[in-house]
Amino acid sequence: MKKTLLALAIASISASAFAVDTSSQNSRNEDMFAFDPMHKDQFSVSGSVGVGGYYDTGSKAFYDDWATGLTLAVNYRNNRIVGYFETDLMLNYSTDPDAKPASSTDKNSGPATDVDKAWLGFDTGFGIASFGWENDTALDAIDGAGDNTYEFGASAGDASDAFNVIKFQGATNGFAYGVSYFETEDFHTSKLVVKQSVIKKVENQKGVNGYVGIEQEIFNVYAGYETRDSDYDVYTVTGNVKLGELKLGANFWIEETDNGSSATDLTNTGYYVSAGYAVSEDLTLAAGYAGNTEEVGKTDTDYSYVNVAAMYTLAKNMDMGIDVRQDLDAGGADEETYVFAAGYYYF
Repeated sequence: MKKTLLALAIASISASAFAVDTSSQNSRNEDMFAFDPMHKDQFSVSGSVGVGGYYDTGSKAFYDDWATGLTLAVNYRNNRIVGYFETDLMLNYSTDPDAKPASSTDKNSGPATDVDKAWLGFDTGFGIASFGWENDTALDAIDGAGDNTYEFGASAGDASDAFNVIKFQGATNGFAYGVSYFETEDFHTSKLVVKQSVIKKVENQKGVNGYVGIEQEIFNVYAGYETRDSDYDVYTVTGNVKLGELKLGANFWIEETDNGSSATDLTNTGYYVSAGYAVSEDLTLAAGYAGNTEEVGKTDTDYSYVNVAAMYTLAKNMDMGIDVRQDLDAGGADEETYVFAAGYYYF
């Protein structure tokens, strides 16, 4: 479930600075509904500055796709009341806007801002119940658990940040769980939008997803499910295991889209396996393989690729990485090569 890479980097590398602890071990127990006077010590601010971008042999263009920018995040905790606000100040560029538009709505897009997450919640002692104007869904927490590479891992669907998210998420004694209700757009009906110079009607979809999992020091394994009112369903199993300096992971998924006819119904079955090895405290090398089959009616189309990545820590709050993907089977299209590289500073 792809998001902007800046948000991914923060979530995966600096989780302790940005994520609210859903294990509930920071809350007081003597008075569940105590609310102290608001004080500056209840807030913490962190952030990231990143520069990065993509290149592919198909377009022969260098493009940003929102990898360059500044992210600011504010955590709030007052006994059991918790909150989170994150905003992105992004740049977007392309050396060939006709081949790779700077964004889906503007070929010459420049600076942009986005409220990436905004939610308020209550720590129940077993997890956090929250409502967010914009937030991750529950399934986002585990969907890519098998990816040890930097950018080109594969997992189920595309459930980036959603709107009006009602979520409960937590972990207790090695058992993890989460469930959420969400909407896919920030409007309640439908509207016409311009995407790559084409006017399209976009529908707001409502959905529910969730997961259960086992989290141990050596391994983690999760099973999740999502359904939307557009007759779209996702089933996924993800996990990873750590063997010394070697970490192995896998994502499996089935997506089913009911288009109202057996000739047009879509089933996408896929998997992604990866391995990462810590060569030193600063350098990690990783590789992955993805394969999936799209079934439309009686027609099957196969896709596969490999990717290799390197991640290097420059300092305690600075890191960089590169990921190279090579198509093996592009479903009959030309097999292309994709490169992503970026560097981040955290504060």
